[in-house]
Amino acid sequence: MARTGIDLLLREPFYAHVFGSLNKEVVAKGHPVETLAVGLGHNALTLYVNARFWDTQLTNPAHRYGVVKHEILHLVFRHLFIREPFLDPMLMNVAFDLVVNQYVDRAQLPADSIFPESFPNLALQAGQTWFYYYKKLEDLRQGRGGKASGTPDQETLSNIRSDSNGLERHQPWREIRSHSELERDAAELHLDSLLRTAHQRTSAHAWGALPGEVREVLDDILPRAAPRLHWQQLLRLFSESAVKTRLKNTIKRPSKRYGSVPGLKIRHRQRLLVAIDTSGSIGPDDLKVFFQEIFHLWRSGAQIDILEADTKVYRQYPYKGKMPETVTGRGGTDFNDALRLANREYPDGFIYFTDGYAAKPNIRPRVPVLWVLTKQGLEPKQREWAELPGRKVKIC
Repeated sequence: MARTGIDLLLREPFYAHVFGSLNKEVVAKGHPVETLAVGLGHNALTLYVNARFWDTQLTNPAHRYGVVKHEILHLVFRHLFIREPFLDPMLMNVAFDLVVNQYVDRAQLPADSIFPESFPNLALQAGQTWFYYYKKLEDLRQGRGGKASGTPDQETLSNIRSDSNGLERHQPWREIRSHSELERDAAELHLDSLLRTAHQRTSAHAWGALPGEVREVLDDILPRAAPRLHWQQLLRLFSESAVKTRLKNTIKRPSKRYGSVPGLKIRHRQRLLVAIDTSGSIGPDDLKVFFQEIFHLWRSGAQIDILEADTKVYRQYPYKGKMPETVTGRGGTDFNDALRLANREYPDGFIYFTDGYAAKPNIRPRVPVLWVLTKQGLEPKQREWAELPGRKVKIC
């Protein structure tokens, strides 16, 4: 294993740094992992290596290199966290391998590995998402594969089983997907940190040598390096108002009134309304910073509804951890419509991301308000800064 890590460091340092940051656990006969697999062991991402498989079947050093890289690529593409209960799990696993195996030299993988070329009549395009390959394979299995229907491609697909062609390495993912949402979130945060650290340790030259599709996937994660604002502290700004509460059963706290188990535990969760200034003065970089900060705010435990607004509110939707592909607006700026909506919905707090350049709002907020201003936005010494009702903070 150490020699494989050295080979990765000499040839593809980024993967080597990911490999070096993973927990490793060598397992013996009888363990659920019969080959290699990434999973969640002891609350940390772990590479499981079956000693018998490594010593007796994966004896080619090139194959050891390729299979380890294969597992790391599944982490990069976050395949182990994808939950689609209504899709066929076997076809999903084939699609995942079709994605990652394109970025491993074919000579570095065992002979039974799956590639787009394994289905020549299906004419699969390179560099596509797992869902693209899934739909193509589903059409093939259902006889809707066009020219590929009735060809050896269908037989190839029917001969692939969940315990063959390397797909058995995906079995520990089922355990991750069965964990609670909080545990999965923690594992994803661990993965983000792990990939970020690997990027920081990789030279610019080695980073540039990565395939464009892999860098594109990583570029969506790496900007989340750290929040620029201390959201856990800023959330206390809204502690003056009532927060949503919910009751949760707990076996750790017996009921004081009845002495029964489980008891009840009160859980607090703040519901925040977050307005995004989508006027023409806000550029794509500003929007990216806004949503990076919203991501960290969301991770702090808040329930967030997004408002896209320039002179009026155009869209409202719950935030789920992803930046939208497009936003509406791009006109002038008027804060009144968003403030009016906040007064009507009465959240625990209202946050407005903006540069601050607009007329003084005439709507008086009835909820705690925090204005988050861009680096190029209003300065504290300006009159307009003082005219914004509520607390203000500037992104550095």
